[in-house]
Order: sequence, then C-alpha cells, then structure tokens
Amino acid sequence: MSASRKRKFEMVLPRVEALRALTELTARAAEGALVVGGEAVALKDFTSLKIGIKDLGASCLLKVSLKYPALGVAALPSPASVDAEEGRREHVADHAPEPMDEGDKPRYKGLKKRMKHFFKAIVTSLRAGTAPDADVLAAFVADSRLMTGYPGRGDAFYPAYDAEVDRLEAAAAAGDLDAMTASVAALDRMKKECHSRHA
Repeated sequence: MSASRKRKFEMVLPRVEALRALTELTARAAEGALVVGGEAVALKDFTSLKIGIKDLGASCLLKVSLKYPALGVAALPSPASVDAEEGRREHVADHAPEPMDEGDKPRYKGLKKRMKHFFKAIVTSLRAGTAPDADVLAAFVADSRLMTGYPGRGDAFYPAYDAEVDRLEAAAAAGDLDAMTASVAALDRMKKECHSRHA
C-alpha cells in the first residue's frame, strides 16, 4: 500500500484560548483552509482531517492531523497489491452465487476480472515510467463505463469514478504521464473504498 503524506500540529493553550482556537479552526475548515499556529494550511485534496482537543487542567492540547494521498508513482498500488486485493474479493465471491447475465451485458464477475487484468497492466506501465498500451487503456476505459451501468454495485461511487475515468482518458490523449498516474491512483483509492462497502 502506498504511504500517504501527513502533517501534524500540536499546541498547548490556556483552556479558554484553546476552545476559541477550536471554534476558529472548524469555521475556517468550512472555508477550505486552516490557520494553525500562524501557518496557513490548504485543505485541497486531503484524505483525512482530525481536529482534537485534550483537557490538561488549566490548559488544553489542541491537535490537528491531516493526511494527503501520496504523489506520483508512490501513489500507485503495486501489481502484487492489485492481485492480493482482488484475491480477497474473489474468495468472498466464491461463496456467493454467480450473477446472471444482465441483458446484453457480460457477467459482472467476468467484467471485474478483465478490469483487474487491464488495471494491473496500466499500473505496471506507469510504475515503469511509460505510457500504458493504448489498446489496454481503451479496454479499461470501456469496461469502466460498462461497470458503472450495473445497478446496486456501488452506485454512489459511479459519478466520481466516471469523472476520474474521463480525466484518465484525457491525460492519455495528451500523453501526460503525471496526470495519468494521478488518475490511476485516484481510481485505486475509489475502488478500495467502494469494495470496502460493497464486497
């Protein structure tokens, strides 16, 4: 699993000031920025934000922790982790009945296996610093669009997933490896979150 980037801030303040600072932090967070100890901290692209306060008697410890996704190739899953995650899902799926054909669509399980194969090839290429094979990328994009047509399989994630697939396709058309890498990393995060809820 890729390592995220983290930022932590801690301040010990008199109780009244700590409560006032907590109020200001939460109000500023709603505006998309924090000011912690005089330092402006942007909230764009954070994956986790924790603001806590611990009573120390007359004083309080104010803690702010932010996590951001890793950048570049470090944000990509390893090909082995792609296999491992899908292996865990397939083990669970082995105990579930095989879904029936849905109209003229392929079986969902077969579609997901094919997508796993294409995704792994894309990740492997990007980790090597090369653009993925155009046919492999096109097949993954087509399968992704098909996948989001299956109801009840994570519908709440589909709009964001489709938008990220659009960005991946645009980045590939522009030959922008950095943007492709960022999109594939984002798709991997979405996939893991969706699978954690719809395994």
